[in-house]
Amino acid sequence: MSRYSPKNLNNLISEPSDQIKSLLDQLAKIQTLNNTLQSKLNATLSKHCRVVNIRKSTLVIAVDSAAWANKLRFQLPELIDHFRQSGYFGLANIEVIVQPR
Repeated sequence: MSRYSPKNLNNLISEPSDQIKSLLDQLAKIQTLNNTLQSKLNATLSKHCRVVNIRKSTLVIAVDSAAWANKLRFQLPELIDHFRQSGYFGLANIEVIVQPR
């Protein structure tokens, strides 16, 4: 039975394996998408919304409560257009989930 030996975090980041590189790339993409989202929303709504994932052509946005989800859903057509104009041409859907912080 082999034992797992822990690795230094700095080494993992500076010399990432394919799996870690994939995760870091996904994280960078999510951060960029979140910045794009925040630039479009008003200040009040933006405090309660964040991009948490992108799956194929669906962007997943988490909100603090059902009330904020409802307010965001009214803006979905405009948001899809905004993301497409920002270079995310393959975006077809936005899924809103309630996920309290």
